[in-house]
Amino acid sequence: CWLVYLNIQLPVSKPTTSTFKPLAISLFVALIMTVAWFVFSARMDSAVPWFALIAGLDIALFERWTRSKGQRVAKWIAPFTTLLCIVVSLWLITALSVSYAGGFNITDSASQMGNGLFQQLLLLRLAPSDWLMLSAAPVLAYVLAHAYTNDRHQSL
Repeated sequence: CWLVYLNIQLPVSKPTTSTFKPLAISLFVALIMTVAWFVFSARMDSAVPWFALIAGLDIALFERWTRSKGQRVAKWIAPFTTLLCIVVSLWLITALSVSYAGGFNITDSASQMGNGLFQQLLLLRLAPSDWLMLSAAPVLAYVLAHAYTNDRHQSL
């Protein structure tokens, strides 16, 4: 029985885009911004929708500043994490309002509040200008994360 060992050197392909590091950084910053938004809105007793623009700005700039030189980053990361931050923050803020109004614990309100109640409370609470700021935040994050970069060095 002959055992043949072949030592063939195959070229190692390196990924053209980095997804894990920018996504992890953006999720971490989104978590921090969610906590800051929730605490600030609880203190102000308002949803403070303009904070979405600050969250989008911070997420995009941290993702951009921690990018290695010449590193290609997926374009969806900053807008996606900004949108995630907005939804989670508004969910927690709405749950806090329900817990204040009903005398419930905030964890019970957050876990048992359905999508229908969440949407109805947001429609009652937010003005059209608030919706404009909330929808502009992911666009701002996209623009800031990829401004002045060559499109040939970016990926979808």
